[in-house]
Amino acid sequence: MKHKPLDKTGIWLAIVCALHCLLVPVLLPTLSLIGLSFLGAESLERGILLVSAVLGGVAIGIGSRHHRSPLPMLALATGVVLYFNKHNIGHEFGHLWEIPVVLVGASLLITAHVMNLYMCRVAKAKNCDVAADEPAISSPATSSPATSSPATSSPATSSPATSSPATSSPAPSSHSPAAETSHVVLK
Repeated sequence: MKHKPLDKTGIWLAIVCALHCLLVPVLLPTLSLIGLSFLGAESLERGILLVSAVLGGVAIGIGSRHHRSPLPMLALATGVVLYFNKHNIGHEFGHLWEIPVVLVGASLLITAHVMNLYMCRVAKAKNCDVAADEPAISSPATSSPATSSPATSSPATSSPATSSPATSSPAPSSHSPAAETSHVVLK
């Protein structure tokens, strides 16, 4: 399952949720006149937020298998907690705090999805580079005579047929042992 469409949907859902939270108090008298007062119900708001949280959890959970960073999930969890507690924060500190809390919560949800997309793109690029280098890393380890220098092999035991392939060995000359070690560490 791909996480990119889920992340993009999560971004749009966070934007819709933020707009809903910010505009419904202003538009509520008008909504009741045209029969759309159900859009101001807190249960609808909680439902949208729940869908956004589940969608974000799935998308970031899938992405975390690639980038292995807890930061997007932490940003998502913080944003969801702020959203769910915006009324409690508003009652505690005053209703003027609800707007900044909604904006910070929405920003954290959007940031979580954007971070997930970016980290997966970076991890995919690194994984592709490591995957392309894996045969080169494993070939010197499996064929130790190819990595030995010509000075260690005795000329009396090697025939011309066996010495020429050793000089044109399939081991890559562009990789140093330090570069091979860094690729192993990246995995």
